[in-house]
Amino acid sequence: MNRRSDRVAGVADRRAVLKGVMSGAVLLGVPGWAGCGTREPTAAPGGVPRRGGDLRVVTSGASTTDDVLDPHLAGSWGGGAVAKNIFDKLVAYDNDLTLRPRLAERLEPNADGTVWRIVLRKGVVWHDGKPLTADDVLWSVKRIIDPANRLPAAADLAMVDLAGSRRVDDLTVELRMRQPMADLGALLAGWYVYVVQNGTTSFDKAHPPVGTGPFRFDSWTPGERTRLVRNDRYWEPGKPYVDSVEILLAAEADARLNVFLSGRADIVHQLSHVQAKAHQGNRQIGIHQSPVGTIHAFNMLIDREPFDDPRVREALKLAVDRQAIVDAVFFGYGEVGNDLYGKGAPNYADSIPQRPHDPQRARALLREAGKENLKVTLHTADVTPGYVQAALLYAEQAKQAGITIEVVKSERSSYWSDVYLKQPFTQTSWGSYALEWFYGQAVVSDALSNETAWKRPAWDARFAVARGTIDPALRRERYRELQQELWADGGYIIHSYARWLDGVSPRVRGFTEATVASDDWCNYADVWL
Repeated sequence: MNRRSDRVAGVADRRAVLKGVMSGAVLLGVPGWAGCGTREPTAAPGGVPRRGGDLRVVTSGASTTDDVLDPHLAGSWGGGAVAKNIFDKLVAYDNDLTLRPRLAERLEPNADGTVWRIVLRKGVVWHDGKPLTADDVLWSVKRIIDPANRLPAAADLAMVDLAGSRRVDDLTVELRMRQPMADLGALLAGWYVYVVQNGTTSFDKAHPPVGTGPFRFDSWTPGERTRLVRNDRYWEPGKPYVDSVEILLAAEADARLNVFLSGRADIVHQLSHVQAKAHQGNRQIGIHQSPVGTIHAFNMLIDREPFDDPRVREALKLAVDRQAIVDAVFFGYGEVGNDLYGKGAPNYADSIPQRPHDPQRARALLREAGKENLKVTLHTADVTPGYVQAALLYAEQAKQAGITIEVVKSERSSYWSDVYLKQPFTQTSWGSYALEWFYGQAVVSDALSNETAWKRPAWDARFAVARGTIDPALRRERYRELQQELWADGGYIIHSYARWLDGVSPRVRGFTEATVASDDWCNYADVWL
């Protein structure tokens, strides 16, 4: 995620029944699914799904540098939508963050989680007709973790000992871990961890991407649009339904909505919250919201002054009125955050008390630290709906604690490259993936997106132990201890969980409300017209 026109994100609430995660082992083949783990046809208003038609969607992103076809590198929302429909993962998140089988029929750990056997689905073929084999899986893992490639997903699979891994047969792989892993599937379901064809190194117009997903590559204008056509060899029977999907890119929320309202798109992704509020009741656009939203945070680099003082960090956390931001910025499409990542995810520490809005306590802490009348600069940009509005409202709220926050708005095109990770006080947003995934991407000392400069080797070591703990109750307690330290001393001010919002035409059927991490997000295999 080191290059993005927007931030990747999303999972939904974890339901009480775990569909496939048992004592840390992932047993795929969920009751109620067809024999090999495929889903039943989506029930939708208007009758039985019909085939045919050309689906058009518009999503965020317009940068020619961020709009790439490499699924191991595509960090923008548009790139993620393209990857989702061309390629497949071994497993993916369901909307409750349990695991859904994709190319893997089963994941089987040994007793201590040091070796994981992956059994592939039978009968899957690539778009060019070649069969999916264990060699494709081993190549994909090798490509992801090769240091020379500097791919974001390397953090997800860094614990794989490739030299000790092996091909058992055409449809079976054994991955050996450098350290125990209680839930490898939580990482295999990460944003970037797609299976690519053995030997593939390039993904561009000269080397069109070949996947196993529901749609085949047709054409691509970087920064503008990608057109995909139906894959008649797709392994889910009868799907996809539409003949083609055209994915249009537009950086600004108003531009995306205008494309939709003009009739040039059937689905508009990532509506702003004010747009959703304004169009409630409009029969020409159905508003769909994710079960759990993306986190919205102000993040402090804790190795820079004045954020290197834990009293200053605590004061800034106490100065934010979270409910006011949810109400005024996100128009109720969300809920308050508690400076912790992963609400709704397994092992999220919901027992930690909610941090209050307490400007008087914030003043006292700053006085104790010798930082009365604190002045800081918060960098923002209009890269995600709500960023600028939240920053301005926070600046007003902080005055009650005697804090002056100067809000500096950067250009959208340069925020992620020139401001984020460089300035000491910025904004960020992520979706609620598994804690295993997020901590590897953004929290451990050597994470590519360590956006708070949280570099504590002792915490890293305890995290490694926690994610390798097979006993579920003990693993949950160890994750709670990790989160307690982050909550008390970390650099995140996670003020809100804002819903992901989509607008859908009445002619669209089979559309599923989903958060970004789930298999349903921007997956057009079930959509029909």
